[in-house]
Amino acid sequence: MPENCQNSVVRAEAGENRAIDFEGFIRLTTKEFQESAIDIIKRVMFNGDRFLLQQAGEDVGAIVPEAEFHKLDYWMAEIKPSQFMPEEEEYYADEGAIHCIYPDEVLEDLENILADVKEFDELFGLLPISEMGRDVDIFMPVAILMSADRFWVPEYVIAEKKMILNG
Repeated sequence: MPENCQNSVVRAEAGENRAIDFEGFIRLTTKEFQESAIDIIKRVMFNGDRFLLQQAGEDVGAIVPEAEFHKLDYWMAEIKPSQFMPEEEEYYADEGAIHCIYPDEVLEDLENILADVKEFDELFGLLPISEMGRDVDIFMPVAILMSADRFWVPEYVIAEKKMILNG
């Protein structure tokens, strides 16, 4: 089989050497992501794997399944106290758009996309392509590329929620 065949089964070694069972995610450098982006997105899409992208040793982005992104977003809204009253919260809510793009577009402009993700907390939905093993005729993202800060739930938020629940 050709080395660059994108229709092959997801390579087990794509990021596996960095997986630590209890962490629940896999760290990859941006270079490793560029080398096997289709395989990585397949793993997110079919296995529910989560990846943290690193650049110069720093977490710069996370790729998670689309459904998990919404759960995380909902959970953070539930546990993080708001500075606004409910009616003000609705007014000030920033429902920023999720930019839906194909994997090849991500690879073409990865540096700028990661800069937008890191600096402006932009969200990018990764659209499925036929090389991922399914005929796709809809424009629904299968994975979300988001900032690493959005991926991590701060410990103070969890501690604060525990204090509220425990009285």
